[in-house]
Amino acid sequence: MINLFGNTKLYIALTLMVFLTGYFYLRFDNAKIKLQKSQNDLALALQINQNNEARLKELTQRHQQELQALNEVKIQKNEVKERIEYVKEYIYKSNENNLTKLFNDVVDRLWDANSTSSN
Repeated sequence: MINLFGNTKLYIALTLMVFLTGYFYLRFDNAKIKLQKSQNDLALALQINQNNEARLKELTQRHQQELQALNEVKIQKNEVKERIEYVKEYIYKSNENNLTKLFNDVVDRLWDANSTSSN
């Protein structure tokens, strides 16, 4: 007759090894799933980062263009201001009471300036 109880320690050790193998396999599988999820999340984060970087470059370029446009407008505004000051000074120095004569003088000067700049 086979002695089943004589090898009890062996059976317990084999059973324990089977349980531990199953446990470690499940832990490994769980760690593998977590790793895959982390890799997917990392890939998604990198893609979002690249999209944000491209958008940031685009916005920076647009901002630079807007700053240049504002600078040009400021320069034009200062030029107009200078012309207004020139006209005010001309009016003050001319002591003309006849606004029509003054207007005609200004138009003549503008006409002369326009005709010389177009030639």
